[in-house]
Amino acid sequence: MSNPLKSVLSSAAIIAASAWVLHAATPKTAAVSASDTTAASPATAFWGMRGLSQTVSAEPMGDGRLTVGMTGSWYGQEANGPLQEMSVLNGIMGFCFGLNPWVDVFGSAVGYGIFADSSDVGKGSVSLGLRGTLPLPRLSPLLLGVQMGFIAGTTGRNINENNFDGSFFRTNADGYDYFETEMQYDFVGKFIESLMFGNDSLGIKIHFNQGAALMLQNSNRQLLLLGMGVQGAVHPKIVLGLELNSRTNANDINIGTDPIWLTPSLLFRTPYHCTVLAGVDVSLSAERDNTLRALEPFRLFGGIVFSSDLLAAKKRAEREKALAEKKEKDRTVREAQARSQLLEKKAHADSIAFVNARLTQKRRADSMAQKAREDSIKIADLKRKLEEERSKRPDAEKQLLSTGLLLLDAVYFESGKAQISINSFPYLNIIGKMLAKYPKLQIEVSGHTDNIGKYEKNISLSQARAEAVRRYMIQVAPDLLTRVSARGYGPTQPKATNTTKDGRKMNRRTELQVLNKEVLKEYN
Repeated sequence: MSNPLKSVLSSAAIIAASAWVLHAATPKTAAVSASDTTAASPATAFWGMRGLSQTVSAEPMGDGRLTVGMTGSWYGQEANGPLQEMSVLNGIMGFCFGLNPWVDVFGSAVGYGIFADSSDVGKGSVSLGLRGTLPLPRLSPLLLGVQMGFIAGTTGRNINENNFDGSFFRTNADGYDYFETEMQYDFVGKFIESLMFGNDSLGIKIHFNQGAALMLQNSNRQLLLLGMGVQGAVHPKIVLGLELNSRTNANDINIGTDPIWLTPSLLFRTPYHCTVLAGVDVSLSAERDNTLRALEPFRLFGGIVFSSDLLAAKKRAEREKALAEKKEKDRTVREAQARSQLLEKKAHADSIAFVNARLTQKRRADSMAQKAREDSIKIADLKRKLEEERSKRPDAEKQLLSTGLLLLDAVYFESGKAQISINSFPYLNIIGKMLAKYPKLQIEVSGHTDNIGKYEKNISLSQARAEAVRRYMIQVAPDLLTRVSARGYGPTQPKATNTTKDGRKMNRRTELQVLNKEVLKEYN
């Protein structure tokens, strides 16, 4: 095999393997393809894949989608000799199945009939292969893929031989039905590129195919296969196609006289993923020195394609389950937010009541100014006692009264749970009794997490932990029932970076926060 063909076939195999590996590593929530494979029109290629009649698209079929197509063609043989002016009919049944979102398996079987002075009906080639697509970003207009397959000839003779011994035509790979009525075994590999503009209902697709075919029994017969095509969806039910294909011997390249043909086609979409195809292959090959052409002037073809998503019910159930789970999570978050808003309103109302009480006290103090002067000695003695009390306060109490914020660094929870560790109870006993000494303080128990895991789950977890601490302190000091609230902030208020273990540990915390910090002046 020549070095260029070795490179083409080896590269095709590598890209196909890469597509399979990348699919295995891709999360199941990723996009399955660049097109909506649940609503796209079925494939139109003779081998069952997406694309035009013989120009293949890089679009994957879609996980679980099966396409079955039946195509028939006719042309009149005009070569000189005993087979002149014969009619050649060809029937192909092809299928393609999406093994996963990126890899398809395809195959075909051919039957043919020759009608002249004496008729001949027989079976043609069978093929089987894989087509893989690289998992590029969903919004990318470019798709890249490879196609690899084997063609096994089962016919007794190649109908393109005419009245020659067959060596000339098989060497140059002449005839529209060359691969379909092959007598040998071929390995075919192609690179596939597709540009997508718009969608399947209204849009344009441009396909490019470059590949090679190797006859396994004859290493001298190596073919270069080139093709390109344009699909235009001018209406949701009508797609126009135009493609150009060529087939030439790699050891004796002659694009002008070897098979090259132009194919206009019309695709009509019917409901339920049934599609009807019609088109004509027009030869562009020039005559050879012996005045023969590689192809007949034209060939007519038509077909019908059926497509069905075998996993549609499973996919629909998975979508419904995911939607139900999302609704349940949204409901939980809304309930948590409603509880938090209710507590905030209560705290705000209590704060207003406290301010009003302060104003009342001030008016009363003004009316009692005279008496206050008489009590100055008592006030001085009270200040002295207050200073003594301040000096005896523990560090946690000093920090809360001076800053309005206290980190509950001795409160522990099991990972992912809101149950307080038993080792935290003595510490919370002290904190609860401490808060009971300051009846004017409005306290919020704030729960915080790192950013590991889902946002909604962290919000719910932090709310549950804050409420657990609040309930325990109310058990210690029932007077705290109306003065202590709880709120979970999740990962929204980090104190350190979440990119390090120590930073995440610092962010997983429970704090006490004074809501009415103006009262701190009184206690200080």
